[in-house]
Amino acid sequence: MNGPAQQKRIELYGGDYEHTLTLGGDAASLTIDYNVLPTMEMFARMITRRAFEACEFSLANYILLKDGGADWLHAIPVFPNRSFRHNTLFVHAQSPLKAPAGLRGRRIGVEDYSMTAAVWVRGFLQEQYGVHWSELDWYCNAAHQRFPIPDGAKVTAVSADLEDMLVSGELDALISFGPRDERLPRAQRKLRRLIDDVENVEKVYFRSTGIYPINHCVVVRSDLLERMPEVPALLFDAYAMSKARAYGRRLGTTLVPWAKSNWTDVFEFFGGDPLPYGLTDQNRTVVEKLIGHLYEQKFIAKRWTPEALFVEGSAALRETRRTAGTSA
Repeated sequence: MNGPAQQKRIELYGGDYEHTLTLGGDAASLTIDYNVLPTMEMFARMITRRAFEACEFSLANYILLKDGGADWLHAIPVFPNRSFRHNTLFVHAQSPLKAPAGLRGRRIGVEDYSMTAAVWVRGFLQEQYGVHWSELDWYCNAAHQRFPIPDGAKVTAVSADLEDMLVSGELDALISFGPRDERLPRAQRKLRRLIDDVENVEKVYFRSTGIYPINHCVVVRSDLLERMPEVPALLFDAYAMSKARAYGRRLGTTLVPWAKSNWTDVFEFFGGDPLPYGLTDQNRTVVEKLIGHLYEQKFIAKRWTPEALFVEGSAALRETRRTAGTSA
């Protein structure tokens, strides 16, 4: 008589998010050891050493690898990190620049030219403000350059701190997820966001395009996929259940005043789920837009379809649990 089936175990690496808090532990027939790492470190280790059997990964970098012929990693349509990027443009507080259209011919810093956030920024600069990436002088952190620079891009690798360069006037603008300057009292800050009323600008962008930019997906190495063909579905379900639990906890509404009503408003704005997984029509639209930006920015040689980028069977992966995001 056969004994109970042995529990399968995988090591999974990703970011530190509320919606991934319960990924670790046993889920159905799978035990997940979830390990938190800074994303820049995680991506670099995956690209240079193929260090993880499964991990969160830059969606733009994944598409670049696949376009270059990489067959050792495969994406699952789980998107744990999404952000609007209009809010990442910073200038000196005394800068004469008043809008992104004024960036033409200017010097702009970004940690890594190939990072997904930079691809999205270049995309909306061109489409919304008429500023083409080839009209800017780009300055990047030499230590974070992951891929060759496309033809036509004017990129200088520097070792100096990019935020310091903006403060000193060596740069005209900076793409940043959160400059150190923002931690200072308002009276001491030397930087400001380039776009005024940026939250409203991002809402208008979403209403007009349907795009809430995806930054990261989840990838598995080929050896894990061969050893455990069912792993895409198992990981998809684990992420979906962890997200549903996070929506049910609503921890974001417990810390500050008025957050409860804002929580409900945000979920209504996004149709009940700000972070949908799977190759839904909405997610296809976002992925296709990113592919278009990468192609136009000369990172990739062809326009991929979402189905061709994600692991076989991805179209059938669906979230079955309704979220608790808009409950009272």
